[in-house]
This record gives sequence, structure tokens and C-alpha cells, in this order.
Amino acid sequence: MRKSFWDYFYELKQKFPYDCVGIYLGLQPGLVVQSPDLARKVIVDSDSFPDRFTYSGSNGDPIGSLNMFVCKGKMRKHIQQVYSPIFTTVRLKKLTQLMTVNGKDLTDKIQRDFVDDKKRVNLKELMIMYVSDTLAFSVFGIRLSVLKGEDSPLWQITKHITKCNFMRGFEISSIFFIPSLAKILRMKFFSGPATDFLEKVFWSVVKIRQETGEINDSDLVDYFHKLIDKFTANGYEDNTSKNLMLAQIGAFIMAASETSTVALTYCLFELAYHQEEQEILYNEIEEALRKSGKDILEYNEFLELKYLTAVINETLRKSVPMQHLDRVAIKDYQLTDKITVEKGTPVFINVAALHHDERYFPEPNEWRPERFLTSSEYDNLHYSFLPFGDGHRACTGKRYGMLQLKIALSQIIHKFKIEPVMPYNLKSDPYSVALAPIDGASVKFVPR
Repeated sequence: MRKSFWDYFYELKQKFPYDCVGIYLGLQPGLVVQSPDLARKVIVDSDSFPDRFTYSGSNGDPIGSLNMFVCKGKMRKHIQQVYSPIFTTVRLKKLTQLMTVNGKDLTDKIQRDFVDDKKRVNLKELMIMYVSDTLAFSVFGIRLSVLKGEDSPLWQITKHITKCNFMRGFEISSIFFIPSLAKILRMKFFSGPATDFLEKVFWSVVKIRQETGEINDSDLVDYFHKLIDKFTANGYEDNTSKNLMLAQIGAFIMAASETSTVALTYCLFELAYHQEEQEILYNEIEEALRKSGKDILEYNEFLELKYLTAVINETLRKSVPMQHLDRVAIKDYQLTDKITVEKGTPVFINVAALHHDERYFPEPNEWRPERFLTSSEYDNLHYSFLPFGDGHRACTGKRYGMLQLKIALSQIIHKFKIEPVMPYNLKSDPYSVALAPIDGASVKFVPR
């Protein structure tokens, strides 16, 4: 943890510019693949690489051990079957309405704290507040906003998840890269208090709805509650089914907190230094609002904002939140004519290297949204662009995540011009497994 994992994977390709390179994780040999062709093989072959290398937790950590991110074998397939339909177009349209309220709270806070009171903004902290509020609304139906200074219960969880310090960094690093050590030390994705708190919040909302007879499909409370019956139907005991349900909620909150916060932070930071691109984006949003005749955009209208999508995708390319994808071989696998991956060997796809390969992205350190104007929203560009992973373990929440980003960015850019206030090159936090600016990053907001 003397340098960030993001920097490690990025520099690995600079030092060893090959399609793959061997590394050691303690005494465990591993392989890092750094070409789209080899990445495709590892991602597509679900028979040889069905599981992640990441530590899958213990009985004392139900959220860590039972979530879809780390589960293995039949349990993972069962979870994927019941969980994958979560973000239908109908549900996303309803969630758009909830997120729009949070977007308004976000711009109000920017005006109140960073324009009127002239405070210095910590972008990462501000964005995790927005993400926390959207998660509280969309997952639990909780209408309390930390952006408005209210005591939102989910904020107690999300601020812990994104807090970077040595001990948390050591714990998460071990879970991802030295699972044998994580197992010995019984490390946890979620702390015991966070698990208890999450369970308490969920069941309190369920109890209130049962007592009042409320049925609300605008958020995900009822959907997650129904998962218990679906897991039970697959043969799991009632208590296990409840833990499986809570695990999916916890994993979703954890994944959305980290990735969306980072993406929004770096996106706004890049726009501050690219005034021409910022004006193109503003004009696209302004034109969409003019055509709609409304003050806010709806779900289908966000799908038409091609430049906004390109801005987000270029940020995810240059500053991808998770710099690697991990798999482990469950049997010997012939990767190339000369290389056989032995059973039990961890394989890491170097996403940071793929995203900065000048063969696919000329001048990769330059931020250029126009790169993505001719591609579709979730095009992996022949496995050279993998911000959401791909294959059987692709991110199931990518449509939710993109919507969350679009709503925040569209409202901010429409109301404020963003200007730089600090050096362009951000240092990454060495204690964070995901990419994170060490000081949170800052910009200046100027009302339009």
C-alpha cells in the first residue's frame, strides 16, 4: 500500500509491455493478461474461469460470503437467476423520478455551500453524499437526504465503505489479492456493526409497509423482500435465504458507492479542465430540455444524450474505477500455444492497461469524449473497454449506475459552469483498492 493498486496495474504494462506477465501474490504465482484477445478468452470461458479469486468470506460475514460478487458454484447461478432481472426498463423509469429529486438536492447544496458560502468543495465527499441519497431512495425508499443535512441512516454505511485508511486498505487488499491471509484473519467485506445496521434498516422499512399495507414498486424494498421466497424455492433454508437477500443489498450498495462516486468525481474534474467539451455538453442538455418543454429530463430522453454518454465513457476509460478483473482457473487451461494456466492459478485482466493501450486509444492519457461518439453505450470495443466487466460476471447494475451518473451530471452542468482550482494530475489513494483521489479533488462552481 505504498502505491495504489490502480498505479500498480497501470505501471505493470509500462514495465512489461507484453500480452501477459507473471506476478506473485505473497507465495502465490498469478498471471496478468494485458491484451483484448486474452481478456476475451478468460472472460468468455465460464467453464474454466467461473469464479473470482477474491476471498469469499466466512459464516460470520453473511454479506461478504453470500453476495453475487464472490459466490461460487451453484449458489452464484441461483443468485444471478433471481437477481439479474432487477433493473428492467420499467423500474429504471420509476427510479429516474427518485434520482431526479436527489439531483435537485445536489445542485441546491452546491449553490448553498460552494457558491453562496464559498466553501472549498471536496468532490469525492460531495459525490458520495449524492450516491448515498440515491441508494437510500432507490433501495429502501428512505426520503432522508444527507445533502439537505438530514440524518440519513444509509450515510452511516456508505461513508464507512468509501473511507480510506491503512487498516481498511489492508483488509480489502487482503480480500482481493491474498485471500488465504484474509481467511486466516477472518476479514470482512462489511463490519459486524454495518451488517447489523443494514439488516435493521431493511426490516424496519418492511415492517412499516406491512403495518400500513403500502405497496411501492418505485424503490427496491419489495423486490428484495421477494428474493427470500425465490431463494427458498431453490432449496435454501429460511435464515440462509434472508442472509442471501441482505448480501445482495450490501454488495449492491458497496459496488455502487465506490464506482459511481469515483466516476462522478473524475468526470467533473475533467470537465473543469476541458471548457470546450463542457460547453458542448451544456448545449446538448439545454437543447434536450428545450425540446421536452420540461424542467427535468425523463428516462428515454437521457438515452438520447449521446455526448453525455461519451463524456462518461471516456472518463471510465481514462480513470476506470476498478483497474482489474479477477478470475481463478478451476482446471488447467491452454491460454496460448506456449502458456498453460494451471488449476488454482489466479488470473487478473489488467483493465487499466487495456484502457491506456495506444493501439486502441491513441494518446490514451488525453481525455477525448469524441472517441465514443460512434459506439453504443455498452460496447466493449472488442474487449478493449471493460469498465463494467463482461461475460457471465458482468456488472448487473451498469444501467442503474449510468443513469445515476447522467442525472447528476446533467443537472450540475445545466446550472453551473465548472472551473479548475488545483493541478490537473490527481494522485491516487494508496489505501484504496478502487481508484480514488487522495485529497478528494476540488473544482469551482459558477452559476450560469
